[in-house]
Amino acid sequence: MIKYITLLRGINVGGHRKILMTDLKIMLQKMGLKDLKTYIQSGNIIFSSSEINQTKLESDISIAIKNNFGFDVP
Repeated sequence: MIKYITLLRGINVGGHRKILMTDLKIMLQKMGLKDLKTYIQSGNIIFSSSEINQTKLESDISIAIKNNFGFDVP
């Protein structure tokens, strides 16, 4: 397993593009990511994954956020 850090930009700022970290964690767990830790409501996430292709992992997370929460997050 590889440790990753994801920094989602522009979520939970000024009441826009709101994602609860518990909902985000559940979504990421369903994707098979492990050892999830979030930092407050910032969108900063540490996790482990067996995926070695970082571009694919980034794309998969982005698509899952769009499908689950209805907006794009860089």
